[in-house]
Amino acid sequence: MTDVTAHPLQEITLDQQVALHTAATRLAEEFDGIYGTETIERFLQTSYDQFATAATTANYLPLLAERFARQRLRALARVEGHHRDGRPVVLFLCTQNAGRSQIALGFFTHLAGDEAIAWSGGSELGIEINPYATAR
Repeated sequence: MTDVTAHPLQEITLDQQVALHTAATRLAEEFDGIYGTETIERFLQTSYDQFATAATTANYLPLLAERFARQRLRALARVEGHHRDGRPVVLFLCTQNAGRSQIALGFFTHLAGDEAIAWSGGSELGIEINPYATAR
């Protein structure tokens, strides 16, 4: 990945640059024939930027960015009709995607296994887990 920019408060280390380049290579292989290198790098970079703005530690940012970019690219491929396998798609939404929809996604994925595809999302960016999602 050639054009990796850091969050203003955080420098990207050499290890992170290597990890992001490796992630871009893996994603390019996975989406070969569907999306070009520029699209994949842009998704990876914007995914990294989203996590970097709220991160207190940078250790896992490349991994999180790769996973999120993969989810976004898979979702786009489905919407654009590049991937149809007959499985239903479920979307769990809450206002901040800060716990409730992610918990629902986890339960659903555990119960449905590979029989369905599910995503979670929110209408606003949540920067911490919603306390009501973890309250007893």
